[in-house]
Amino acid sequence: MSHSVELHDIGMRFGATRAVSDVSFTVEGGEFFSILGPSGCGKTTILRMIAGFLDPTEGRILIGGRDMAGLGPNQRPTAMIFQTLALFPLMSVAENIAFGLEARGAPKAERRKKADELLKLIALEGYGDRKPGELSGGQRQRVAIARALAVAPQVLLLDEP
Repeated sequence: MSHSVELHDIGMRFGATRAVSDVSFTVEGGEFFSILGPSGCGKTTILRMIAGFLDPTEGRILIGGRDMAGLGPNQRPTAMIFQTLALFPLMSVAENIAFGLEARGAPKAERRKKADELLKLIALEGYGDRKPGELSGGQRQRVAIARALAVAPQVLLLDEP
């Protein structure tokens, strides 16, 4: 089951610079939603606020009817796939996939089992001990997707150009 996402008059300032101003919308659970606009208009900032990497300076974000104020990324039912993929180069592929589970306190055996399941899903079974730099670009993209799916998010955010 997926949760609705509601933004109510969201704003974000970085010092004197207003990056986002008075944004409101609702995405119902199960809907696919895109934010379109020119470079620098605040699209990624909005995604980062929904995911909990940034706290809005104004407004409220609700996910599944619950106010997300003060909750970090590891406490939200969200996962974000970054434009840059943001894989950790010194971690193995399996460790990258299981990172969110580790941050949420899952036991090591559970993390490894989930990583192995997702490696099979993304057709990279047997690649778990490799480093991201040993993979092709497409394989790294699949690892980033698996990492997002590992935490079973109710809301999946994709930051793409």
